[in-house]
Amino acid sequence: MQRVHIRHRLTVLLPILAVPVATSAQTAADAPPQARSTDWGNGVAIVAVILLLLIAIGVAVKLYDVTSRRAEENAALQSSLSDALLLERSIVGLPVAPFVSQSVWPHSSVVIAVRGSVPTQELRDAVMQLVEREAFRRHPGARAEDQLQVDPRIRLDRTRSTAR
Repeated sequence: MQRVHIRHRLTVLLPILAVPVATSAQTAADAPPQARSTDWGNGVAIVAVILLLLIAIGVAVKLYDVTSRRAEENAALQSSLSDALLLERSIVGLPVAPFVSQSVWPHSSVVIAVRGSVPTQELRDAVMQLVEREAFRRHPGARAEDQLQVDPRIRLDRTRSTAR
């Protein structure tokens, strides 16, 4: 993708500034001459509107850039947390997944919601400790939310699925 410098964008907008001058020269012969202050006022208003539009476009582009960058960082963190959960022997085969989210605001913390089901409270604590340890390595201000459910029936399903 080619980078377009601001001067190239402004050269496209410069003919718009000439419009008030060209239209003010076309007055009817019967009409009284207008004051020059309205010509300056119109020009200043148009320049102000163009500058405000440029600033709004710049803010929108910056917000989009920050949002996409945060989404990439969140996806990378979620992937590394999922890998850590898959590598832990005591957790393999459990329906547990981390979901990472973060606000667009500059100093907002990363929130990791760990969802799923585990058969015992000890495994629940082990999963949460693992997620907190891995998240703290990548993002020291990360906060893990425990949304796990303890369901003793999972143990039976897990032993059947690994025995096959």
